[in-house]
Amino acid sequence: MSQKYENMDFFQFQKRFSREDSCWKHLVKLRWPDGFVCPRCGHDKAGFHRRRKLLQCKGCRYQASATAGTIFHKTKIPLRKWFWFIFLMSSQKTGVSIQGLQRLLGIKSYKTAWSMAHKVRKAMADRDASYQLANLVEMDDSYFGPSGRGQRGRGTKGKVPVVVAVENRGKKPGFAAMRVVDNLKSAHIAHFAKSKIKEEQTVRTDGYVSYYCLSGHGYELDMRIVGNGQNASKELPWVHTLIANVKSMLRGAHHGVSHKYLQRYLDEFCYRFNRRYWPSQLFNRLLKAAIVTPAFTYAELSA
Repeated sequence: MSQKYENMDFFQFQKRFSREDSCWKHLVKLRWPDGFVCPRCGHDKAGFHRRRKLLQCKGCRYQASATAGTIFHKTKIPLRKWFWFIFLMSSQKTGVSIQGLQRLLGIKSYKTAWSMAHKVRKAMADRDASYQLANLVEMDDSYFGPSGRGQRGRGTKGKVPVVVAVENRGKKPGFAAMRVVDNLKSAHIAHFAKSKIKEEQTVRTDGYVSYYCLSGHGYELDMRIVGNGQNASKELPWVHTLIANVKSMLRGAHHGVSHKYLQRYLDEFCYRFNRRYWPSQLFNRLLKAAIVTPAFTYAELSA
């Protein structure tokens, strides 16, 4: 793929994808970057069936779809709207509401817009699933849920515990990961660490007892007694910044989210955060993720 399509600003995006055919051709190039090869006969020449939006093999006349088996599978929404949907979700670092996207893009049903958004979030989550943090990693937890007076901190009732980890690279943070957990017992802390942090790395946490287990799983534990909130932000600066930012996104763009779907919003936040230094590449990166994420239904999304 040419560099100009890899690095597109807002105006280039508008010009490049103003027509449905342009979107389909771009999707074909992403799906078959080395050129089309017929899955039936192996022939490498195909024609484009404009009405049905299919590639037809010139050898055996087999018809292949660029959207089959992807999050676009059997979609009735024009690709132009899908492309705008993905562009806006990838470029708005503070998040964008589903209702806002629905109105802006003229999507008739909120259910359809909701399904599109969660399919994109699934693609984000799948793309980051194998990433692991390294070197000095800050790790802490927080509770997510309705704001209001009452008990705060660990043990808060009616809220969901989330474990957060981020690489500390000195003057700036590196990659991040977040996970909703059932509770803050050692088993859940260890499971999160083993899946998201490489072995033999240094993990810096506060003095909460559940984090002691990490030393028994191959990590060098750097525990800090943080005391009050101000000192916590000094000892664990980046993890506290991330927690504040993701909570701000959930309150602002989404006006809060249900416990059931919280993990998907955390995945969305981390996906953008982990690619914040390549803003002009976000659209194409996410579009590629959407192509390799298997098709799934609304029923599966809402289960």
